[in-house]
Amino acid sequence: MKTELELNEMILDITNNIRDKHPELLKFMDEMPITIPYEENPEIVNLTLTNYHESLKVLLKDYEDNTTKNVISEIAESLPITQITTMELENSYQNLLTEVNNCSFSYNDVGEGNVPVLFLHGFPFDKSMWKGQLDSLKSSHRLIAIDIRGFGKSTDEKTPLSIDLFSDDLVSFMDKLDITKAIICGLSMGGFIALNAIKRFPDRFEALILCDTNCIADTTEVKENRYQKIEQINTDGVVAFNEKFIKNVFHPDSITNKIELVENLRAIVFANSKEIITAGLTALAERSETCSSLEFITVPTLIICGKEDEVTPLVQSQFMQEHIKGSSLKIIDNAGHVSNLEHPDEFNEYLVEFLNSLHSGTK
Repeated sequence: MKTELELNEMILDITNNIRDKHPELLKFMDEMPITIPYEENPEIVNLTLTNYHESLKVLLKDYEDNTTKNVISEIAESLPITQITTMELENSYQNLLTEVNNCSFSYNDVGEGNVPVLFLHGFPFDKSMWKGQLDSLKSSHRLIAIDIRGFGKSTDEKTPLSIDLFSDDLVSFMDKLDITKAIICGLSMGGFIALNAIKRFPDRFEALILCDTNCIADTTEVKENRYQKIEQINTDGVVAFNEKFIKNVFHPDSITNKIELVENLRAIVFANSKEIITAGLTALAERSETCSSLEFITVPTLIICGKEDEVTPLVQSQFMQEHIKGSSLKIIDNAGHVSNLEHPDEFNEYLVEFLNSLHSGTK
């Protein structure tokens, strides 16, 4: 029988193989067995690791053998993780799951507070992009980071995606967790969802935080460009699209000097299937404008934008600030489209200041 060390090395080898050849499988790979020392019967430890290694071999083989890739969810669900202490590799928080609108939603729920802050990630990321905010604010607030339908571990590769659907999911998620009111924080596509939700369900939100986002709908030209990208992805795959997208969301300084950050986000982006990337692009192309509803937003609102954001330029954040009564705009220098990742300390300072102002009655 293999030793524990040998088995762990074998697991690492096959995990690296999956990461290199099929990164789209990573969303099913963020749990690994952590065996609790059991000196009276070490065979249990080895058996656990052996079974886990075998399950990874089956997952990889079946995925490579199945050209349609339709059985991946069923295969992943068979991984032998029951009765094993597990951890998430993407961050230090327990991965929670709940069923909402016929979909299994993954989320992190940390800290305490009467009115939670709900974090919605951008396209095509997942909830782990908010780790820096959860780490910083969990001692003083209840924080919930959610994987939007189809992304991260909220798997749904069949339902046509839309901003309206994401907004419906959000409110149903709040109902499921008995959350009457929340503070909503969305970045990019998460901001589209936040604006959609506060327009349709204004009584459910106590405050709004919009990060590197906008209120406009796609112009005809931009929409056509998105559909051309979908055609290219369907023909040539996602690599070219993903690499260009990653380069566009970062400030040039980050590309050069924050290599680990860029690589971490690259892994998240490449964990998405081709189907989810194209479905997400369709949702973005078909979204409705919310600019006409900005004047009706009455809750305290904070807007944050990277000064060099090329995806949702600063001028669009300035427009929202001018049209949302009493809102404030914070600009982060040397930051692109993912300002919360590029300058988390400054981003978190603005969040804390805003959240504290809600309690003190100032904005």
